Amino acid sequence: MNHDIQKSAEINVAAFRRAKRLIRVGMTEKQIARLVGTLLRDEGAEKLAFSTIAALTEHAAEPHHVPTNRKARIGDLLVLDMGGVCRGMRSDMTRTLFFGRPRSVFRIWYNAVLEAQMRAYRGVRAGRTGESVDRIARDYLKTKNLSRYFIHSLGHGVGRAIHQPPWLSPRKGSTILRVGDAVTIEPGVYLVGRGGVRIEDTCEVLEEGARWLVPMQRHISRMVLG
Repeated sequence: MNHDIQKSAEINVAAFRRAKRLIRVGMTEKQIARLVGTLLRDEGAEKLAFSTIAALTEHAAEPHHVPTNRKARIGDLLVLDMGGVCRGMRSDMTRTLFFGRPRSVFRIWYNAVLEAQMRAYRGVRAGRTGESVDRIARDYLKTKNLSRYFIHSLGHGVGRAIHQPPWLSPRKGSTILRVGDAVTIEPGVYLVGRGGVRIEDTCEVLEEGARWLVPMQRHISRMVLG
């Protein structure tokens, strides 16, 4: 795996940790997205890997939401999808954050998505198909009656492009994972009008297993703002 992918991921995490301390109730989605862009550059990103997604509660039901002037309120959740570029290599990470104590239904969604991510991660290894890893996450969400709300592929390769092979997808089942591939694992659930949750991290494919590029706590208690 290219060392610059690792560095780009580290920049992303450093910017996220700063953003988490600075995001406040009353900020708009556009303000949050601009803040994240500034912090990514401050941490050493040459440019953004893609337009930052900041989606509050009902807007989080749209996987590719474009930020608006919607202001954050207590009780909201925030899906934050961010990435930067380091020497041509891109990073991609999504976190779901909460303004105040998460509602019980948000907790249910979040914990299910996190468990789906961890199960899929444990299924990554060289020689497996992307489809088989996607199925691990999808099958788990089915046990929680949430699989119909998982409306995109589990993940993709990342490097010079933000979306590139190998694909972790039920629609591109012949993709084989290889040692050194950097792939995202990003299960999500999206309920129109109600909200959505996505958790995304990048891992390196190993001969036996995988490793997260930047180990991070993902427990819901670490995702409460303020």
